[in-house]
Amino acid sequence: MVILCAALEARADADKVASLFTLNCRADGFFLERHVKLDPVATPTAGVFIAGCCEGPRDIPDTVAQAEATAAKALSLISKGTITLEAAIANVDETRCQGCGRCEEICTFHAPKVISKNGVMVSELNEILCKGCGACAVVCPTGAMSIRHYKPEQILSQVGALTEV
Repeated sequence: MVILCAALEARADADKVASLFTLNCRADGFFLERHVKLDPVATPTAGVFIAGCCEGPRDIPDTVAQAEATAAKALSLISKGTITLEAAIANVDETRCQGCGRCEEICTFHAPKVISKNGVMVSELNEILCKGCGACAVVCPTGAMSIRHYKPEQILSQVGALTEV
């Protein structure tokens, strides 16, 4: 028995759509879901869902099932009226920021942007895009970027408490 997959390629402009909505793409150009089993229609960007052939070759019943799941997820967000943001997200101390742009380079969610504020280059954070991963805080040479509720002193005291046991 031979089973063949439909010959389908990702759209040529898939990378533009991915950068616009902060989506991840596989090597073949198709979009990646947040988690294959636990959240197959969601993306890392809150409120952005994917379904059907943008994830790869799909048959019609699978595409319809994904479209229904996507519609249900979108409806659940709309019915709430608001989207709850993460509490533990990055925070910029503009007095310490030198505007080097390392945070902007490392962030896969495109949350920090270096802008000119009163003639000084500083990082500005889009709190909606930030997921609190901490990559920006790690690469910040001045310590201007930090994660709310996760200050170095707090983490060190937790580690110290664990080592006392």
